[in-house]
Amino acid sequence: MRLSPEAIVDAAVRVAARAEEDGLTGRALGEELGVDRSAVWRHFADRDALLLAVGDRLLRMAVAQVPDGLAARERLQSLARSVVEVYVAHPFVGAAVACRTTRGPGEFAAVEMMLVGLQEIGLRAEAVARFQRMLADTVLAHAGMRAGYAVLPQHVKDGDEQAWAAACATLSPERYPALTAHVPYLAKQDDDRVLDALLEAFWLAVEATADPTRPNSGR
Repeated sequence: MRLSPEAIVDAAVRVAARAEEDGLTGRALGEELGVDRSAVWRHFADRDALLLAVGDRLLRMAVAQVPDGLAARERLQSLARSVVEVYVAHPFVGAAVACRTTRGPGEFAAVEMMLVGLQEIGLRAEAVARFQRMLADTVLAHAGMRAGYAVLPQHVKDGDEQAWAAACATLSPERYPALTAHVPYLAKQDDDRVLDALLEAFWLAVEATADPTRPNSGR
């Protein structure tokens, strides 16, 4: 078959969706594509270059999931949730690229969508840039954490999920009064609720800064 960077990234995304730890090796991609592993590295300088290309594809996929016709706030909410969903669905790559700058069309499209949305809400140029970075860092940190958790062995996840309840049951209320008082509420929190709370805090900060007299300053 005739290889291209696009075809290799397609294959890498398929492998990443299977949550294979060594999915970006020449061996794994050679097997997926039915070619010699050396062929992969004729198109990418090294594994990091391939990782960034695959990470950029994930961002492009997240942008493509955002429905057309949404108002600015709903559009950015949808983008945030799509990034988390795509990263968790490709967990080894998602965890690895969450702190990286992919410098490709996927990242550019995501940043453009955020900047345009924040402009529409009524922020001035400096605030648009600051809040875009705030939103990106918040979402990528959450997405990377959830992707990293997704690749843990099930017995490790089970242990972590049970640890707080087990540990808190033995804590002294005199030493940890707030912690023991809040155990029932802490146990009810889940990843989606946390993401909702992060986004709500973001919007409260945006609304406190936005100029309501500017055009397109509504939600």
